[in-house]
Amino acid sequence: MTFGLIHFAAPLALLGLLALPLLWLVLRAAPPAPVLRVFPPLRLLLGLRTPDQARARAPLWLVLFRMAILALAILGFARPSFSPPALAAGDTPEASGRVLLVVDDGWTLAPAWSEVRAAMTAIASDIERAGGEAHLLLTAPAASPISPAEALTPGALRGRAAQLEPQAWRPDRADAAQRIETARLGRFARIVWVSDGLQDAGAQRLATALRALGPVTVQTRDRPVRAITDASVSADGVRASLIRAPGAPPDIAVAAETAEGRSLGVAEGRFDGQTAEVLIQLPAEIAARAARVRIVGEDSAGGQRLLPDGAARPNVGLIESTTGAQPLLSEIYYVERALSPYATMQRGTVAQLIDARVQALVLPDASRLAPQDAQRLTRWLESGGLLLRFAGPRLANDADELTPVRLRSGARTLGGALAWEEPQKIAPFASTSPFAGLTPPEDIAVRRQLLAIPGPELEERTWARLSDGSPLVTAAPRGRGLIVLFHVSAGPDWSDLPLSGLYVEMLRRTLAFAGRGQSGTNAEEVGAGPFVPTRLIDGFGTLRQATGAQTIPPEVFAAAAAGPASPPGLYERAGLAAAIPVVARNEQLQAIGPLEGVTMSALERAGAHPLAGILLSVAAIMTLLDLFVSLWLAGRLPTLARLPFKSASLGALLLLALVPVNQAHAQNAQDPTLSLRLAYVVTGDARTDRMSREGLTVLSQTLFDRTSVEPTAPAAVNLATDDLSAYPFIYWPAAAEPSALSDNALANVDRYLRLGGLLLVDTRDATVRRTQGEAGPAATMLRG
Repeated sequence: MTFGLIHFAAPLALLGLLALPLLWLVLRAAPPAPVLRVFPPLRLLLGLRTPDQARARAPLWLVLFRMAILALAILGFARPSFSPPALAAGDTPEASGRVLLVVDDGWTLAPAWSEVRAAMTAIASDIERAGGEAHLLLTAPAASPISPAEALTPGALRGRAAQLEPQAWRPDRADAAQRIETARLGRFARIVWVSDGLQDAGAQRLATALRALGPVTVQTRDRPVRAITDASVSADGVRASLIRAPGAPPDIAVAAETAEGRSLGVAEGRFDGQTAEVLIQLPAEIAARAARVRIVGEDSAGGQRLLPDGAARPNVGLIESTTGAQPLLSEIYYVERALSPYATMQRGTVAQLIDARVQALVLPDASRLAPQDAQRLTRWLESGGLLLRFAGPRLANDADELTPVRLRSGARTLGGALAWEEPQKIAPFASTSPFAGLTPPEDIAVRRQLLAIPGPELEERTWARLSDGSPLVTAAPRGRGLIVLFHVSAGPDWSDLPLSGLYVEMLRRTLAFAGRGQSGTNAEEVGAGPFVPTRLIDGFGTLRQATGAQTIPPEVFAAAAAGPASPPGLYERAGLAAAIPVVARNEQLQAIGPLEGVTMSALERAGAHPLAGILLSVAAIMTLLDLFVSLWLAGRLPTLARLPFKSASLGALLLLALVPVNQAHAQNAQDPTLSLRLAYVVTGDARTDRMSREGLTVLSQTLFDRTSVEPTAPAAVNLATDDLSAYPFIYWPAAAEPSALSDNALANVDRYLRLGGLLLVDTRDATVRRTQGEAGPAATMLRG
């Protein structure tokens, strides 16, 4: 219910105002208890009766005061709110009868979602004052879209605003225009389009469709978004590629996190135009634990990028020699060139590499291993390792038991007894293969091949075939581990596969199984079934458990884009995780162009302001004052000397109760000794001072959220001139080329430490220089 600019969420509570006349009678009939005074001569008057009996009444001012308390409480329980009008320029309240509200509910509007809800609530109040109805159109695709033909009451629109959340994909305005054109909605008095301010192919079409229904006002947010288009783990750490919409801040900070949300590292960058590249420098063993990259302070799905299993750099060992054979340098060269951008490579013998705790071993063409190496390799496999083998003359003539299928002796050669008349092509990959979604190039020719002996298990163990149906890649579990065999050589001797990009992608997908056995996945399930969603990302960038999402066939998963049918997040297939990203690698964020026939305005925070808390707080304060006054009138308080002093004390207490709380906070803010503040030493370098201030701000907020300590904003201090005793903790980022402190600064620091203060000096160069056998200039200065 609305009265002017005041809206009541619980109007039935206002019926309590009808009880005020009854309260008047009760208060007048029940005055405060009289003051008792012991006076012995009064015993002589006991039993006397007077003809005139008079009843004392409560003072009129006290009755009115208590009625005001009850009225404020009733108004507070009615949950009133102040709702300023949300009409755009040129609109009038009379034109708010039938309103169409269009909302771009994609992730691009998620950082401003509180403003979106406030705008929807304000529009609902406008409609309620005008006695009209609302229609809602959401532009982001949904599994069950809301029909714009459905008429909503103002209360229903408020309910939708409270429950509505942004989707994890961008709006599709062409689809929204199609729904508008087929709905036959009729004319509207007002059309308000809450837009993310970004351009897409259907923006002008939607504006044209809306303009045909009535006057259109487009409200856009004033803080453009930023997004991550790609992220990967490299030898130097974690790399991220970013884009921004026009007008977004040029400086950016990117963090790498584990699957549990622990931060591994943060790096700052700056946009060069609309794109940026940021490298978070981390050791290889730390970077391999990265599961997500996010933009610090960007609360949207586009500000996150998931790194599923296989995206990290596995530790891969290359077996150089076996049983005294010559090193297979040529074959190792092609494998190393293909995998070096995506894995940490090291060479050695079987024993050396297993002791180095590699996750995968690459064994080029080799005959039988030494018994001790074969035993160690078998135990390593059964514990969850990945063995990647390649065919060749040695394996063809002397195969061992460490193969996924039984092999024929000898190789199938072009022009030989078991040969084909011309080189074979690679057949399309089956939907159950880990290589599903890859397209074999037509120019790859296989001239020689290691044949498998047919058997009942050959079909399910085949990952790739040639055009004649013979196996090209086979795999089989061994304990908790996996053996994968390429039936061609690792180099270009037997085929053109090692010279193609398909070779790199096939090896990358094979390496995704490295460490799979440690997760407890049944190795028999390798390469089977569709992709099943495990955790999905919402519009705000939060990972949630997948509920109700459909599985995705492997043949379409590689090309799947974020949408209702394939929500972005983590998917699992046979124990391996893959991700559908929110933002495509080639996506762009361009400002929306001029739209013909519409009025553009800024999206402002103009929602309803609740008044219930204020009214109930005032009623509580007045109740305490009433208790004090009642005790005073009953004589239960200490007697004051003079009546003027009584009145002055009562007035002082009343004024003290009505002093705004924020004024007290302002006094505390002016005097640093009245509040707890962390401090940092000003270095003169703008970037260093900004990092110090932001770091202490986050630390102060964490203390405020998780402890009973309530620090205020951090302060910047000068060691030579400022009083340091007011700050319990001071952070000092030492400069790269520090200068000696003055006598005043040394005396000030010495006094601060004697008083018990904590001074944290961050030299920032000590760790790097220590690895080189020397100390940095900052560390040297501190030693001196």
